[in-house]
Amino acid sequence: MKNPFRSLRKILLVLFGIVGFGITGFMLIEDYNFRDALYMTMQTVSTVGFNEVQPFQSWGKEFTAILIVMSFGTFAFAVSQLTQIITSGNLNSYLKYKNVQKKMDRLSYHVIICGFGRNGKQAAQTLKAYNQPFVVIESHPEIIKEIKADSSLHYIEGDATDDTVLKRAGIEKAKALISSLHNDADNIFVVISARQLNPNLQITSRANEENTGKKLLAAGANTTVMPNKVGGGHMAHMIMKPSVVDFLDHLSVGGLSATNIEEIKVNQLPDSFDAKTIEHLQIRKMTGCTVVGLKSRSTPMVINPPVDAKLTIDSVIFVLGNSQQIEKLKQLFSVSAE
Repeated sequence: MKNPFRSLRKILLVLFGIVGFGITGFMLIEDYNFRDALYMTMQTVSTVGFNEVQPFQSWGKEFTAILIVMSFGTFAFAVSQLTQIITSGNLNSYLKYKNVQKKMDRLSYHVIICGFGRNGKQAAQTLKAYNQPFVVIESHPEIIKEIKADSSLHYIEGDATDDTVLKRAGIEKAKALISSLHNDADNIFVVISARQLNPNLQITSRANEENTGKKLLAAGANTTVMPNKVGGGHMAHMIMKPSVVDFLDHLSVGGLSATNIEEIKVNQLPDSFDAKTIEHLQIRKMTGCTVVGLKSRSTPMVINPPVDAKLTIDSVIFVLGNSQQIEKLKQLFSVSAE
């Protein structure tokens, strides 16, 4: 955004230059004091007419003529431009822009949501439940109005396919990016740009067509989601296994329901835990949570693993519990929302 203060500085420089020239001239040529010289200068450059503070003794008339020619129209133009900058809203818009950018500069390890349509809004709602900082990138004017109505949302108004906009959103310091734009080509472009700007970024992208998923993965996305496919599959499951779907709908991974699933990464456990097996952690006894899954890089997911299942440094344990139990789990094992 263009900085209106640059134009403001130029205008003020012109105004002060003219006034300073007039004051200096009257003081040197007519031996006026500063107050009288300022008064004569302001009368002259403002073109309102004047009477001399004291009769000119030297080259005062000639200097006044020169000052009139120099300031003819310039002073009025500068004042009108100054008024326009203040009243046009550009100054206010720029100050808001700088305020948003300061908030962006303070963000780190945050999530960037590209597109605030239905999927983007759902992503934002879940991230809020995690207390995960995030910033939205949106270009549609109507959606921007909706975003502005929610003071809790950090947002950047612009095109997410533009590298400059991604940098303004702090992509170099971001934890992850969610691309939920309506156009598959735009999502691919965002993924390519994001991966180049931050090689360590966790990227999830929306795919509208089945053949787009592979392209997004090849472009640099870690995971892809097809909303239409997921929605259709969910409706079919509700027909075939309604009770199972009802049970699963009561589970959450982000505090959105009474029953939650949480993960424990063995390599992030406090030093006080020298666990060799699941039994050594005593998760059930100490928190009330139930271990429902175990996986590592070298082994596939094990559902309902035995208590004597061995843990490795890259193991991830999945547990199930209510909100109070999950809170105990987080406090005990220092589980974060990473």
